[in-house]
Amino acid sequence: MNTTLLGSLPTAFSLGFMTAEAEEPWVADVRRARRGDRDAFASLVRSSQRSVYGLCLRMLRTAAEATEIAQETFLKAYQHLDRFDESRPFEVWVLTIARNLCLDLLRRRGKVTTEDLDDHSYSLPSQEPNAEDAAIATQQRRSLEDALATLSVEDREVLALYYVQRRTTKEIAQVIGVAPGTIMARLFRAREKLRQRMQDKEAPV
Repeated sequence: MNTTLLGSLPTAFSLGFMTAEAEEPWVADVRRARRGDRDAFASLVRSSQRSVYGLCLRMLRTAAEATEIAQETFLKAYQHLDRFDESRPFEVWVLTIARNLCLDLLRRRGKVTTEDLDDHSYSLPSQEPNAEDAAIATQQRRSLEDALATLSVEDREVLALYYVQRRTTKEIAQVIGVAPGTIMARLFRAREKLRQRMQDKEAPV
């Protein structure tokens, strides 16, 4: 064997035939769940349920409907695990399912209702502020939610995915089913609309 040649190869390449590429953490759970392991699927649900519920809540604006659609999302995911592409993050896949179910409901409902979300899952994390700071934070949050409520569901979903859930533009594009460049344009427009709504609310009467 030509050891000189082997020595000149990159370490990662020369060891590639001896070590398998590391699997993403969700892949093993998906494979076990496909074989009927309910604990494995429960693990998948736990890892993504907050993101799914949060998106549903932002799109539907009512806790009851968000809970119902989130549950339906995971039921559909379980029923169609054979369709899951293991090269994609599991959470992105279930967010896509959740978004489509939300849009179906909104189309049937015909309009978007609003609800004060102050008591729901996206309240600010507790840092034990003093009473004045807490009151200011609550008012700012309500102003933001009120402004968001005036936006279209398309604007709310892209803002929620990007700012609340910290998704990349590539991941958002996968969820929504458009090109990443389109997401950047939608984010820009949605930010501008939200900024204008916030300014309108802060303007003196």
